Amino acid sequence: MYQFYIYFMTILVSVLWMHTTVTSASDKEQDGIHRVKKRARPTNGDEKADIVLVTEDDHPILYRPPAQTRQLYGIPTYDALFKYVLDKKSLQPSFFHALAGLDVIKATRIDEHMNPLQELEALRTLINAKTTTRAFSSLNDKTGISVSYQHQNGVKVHKKFTQFITNLLPYFDDLKRAFPKPRYDGTMDFVCKLSNGEYAMVEMQVIPYDYWDRRALAYVAAFYGKQMHEGSKWKDIKRVIGINILGGGKDGLEHWIDYPDEYMRHYKMQEQLHRPARYIDGIEIIQYSLMHTPERIEDKEKQDWLTFFKEASYMTEEEVSKKITTPAVLDAFERSKLADLPDRVREMYNMEDEQYKQYSIHTQEQIEKGKAEGIEIGEAKTFCNLIQKMRAKNKSDRKIKKQLELSDEQFETYLSLIESKTYST
Repeated sequence: MYQFYIYFMTILVSVLWMHTTVTSASDKEQDGIHRVKKRARPTNGDEKADIVLVTEDDHPILYRPPAQTRQLYGIPTYDALFKYVLDKKSLQPSFFHALAGLDVIKATRIDEHMNPLQELEALRTLINAKTTTRAFSSLNDKTGISVSYQHQNGVKVHKKFTQFITNLLPYFDDLKRAFPKPRYDGTMDFVCKLSNGEYAMVEMQVIPYDYWDRRALAYVAAFYGKQMHEGSKWKDIKRVIGINILGGGKDGLEHWIDYPDEYMRHYKMQEQLHRPARYIDGIEIIQYSLMHTPERIEDKEKQDWLTFFKEASYMTEEEVSKKITTPAVLDAFERSKLADLPDRVREMYNMEDEQYKQYSIHTQEQIEKGKAEGIEIGEAKTFCNLIQKMRAKNKSDRKIKKQLELSDEQFETYLSLIESKTYST
């Protein structure tokens, strides 16, 4: 019995010693031969990097983070992903029913030719690229320009292309103005003709900009008016419903910051003088501010769609299975998995993501600039609101600066804050 006791205690001490050794090796703060360092292993950019733990004797131990720590789903309010998700016809009836109260059997996409804000995007990007601008700038003061190419008989000058470049040089700035630099604003048109004969226009707005309501109304009204053409009858003009989804992006940006209790608005044209209320049944706009979505909504289908748009990029498969019950929304989650996106959709998605990052960098720069100049957020919000109200009354910038006793530099800082909405942070 005594020998068994000694044998048991020996094993117990050995196990405790091994546990202590492993614990020590996993503690980055612990000095000694078992201390480990972390080294990132490059990936394709879609997932978080694997971590290689390296001991003092350079013995690598690969540690792969759990799958749930990686971003599984994309941001559905990005143009490319939203279009890809809603292009699946089986999802459209549920989407329009939940967010617009429309009972439709199917919807036919008709907006491929209707995207004036984002058209020629590749050309805009090329013209405004730094390399393009530098190339043209470097030629401004040069003479005897020629464009050559490698011919089978040697290098030859392309006379016609040389003449084209020479003629274009003086007008390059005009060209840039004609094709302004693409600015990611999350705006897109997704227009469907519904099975009831009416039209629905879905628009995304990730970044809060001024006059969004006017823009939304202009889009819907323009489409409503375009239904009339030579030979058509007024009785045939159909209702157009605009659905605006105002997202937060990666930064959780809020729309309607002065009304945090409102997550949905519904606009209709109403006669103002008499009761009961009368409406002109032609144009409607339904808006959702995703960051104000309450935890619980009585309509579960609507709740699931809003959760998808607001939270998809942060959710795991387990969380989706627990929170989402609407079949169409579950299908939308599956379709928005980043790893499964077609190459073209992934390319467009990554481009939008990069453009959004540039916006975020600009926003942070404005915040830091304000801090460096001693501008407090409360003070900035006050001045920004005053400037906007005074401008709305058609007061000149000169008068605004004089009345508010602002220097030119202070005024320009507030204008930058207004444009980027950082004063509401």
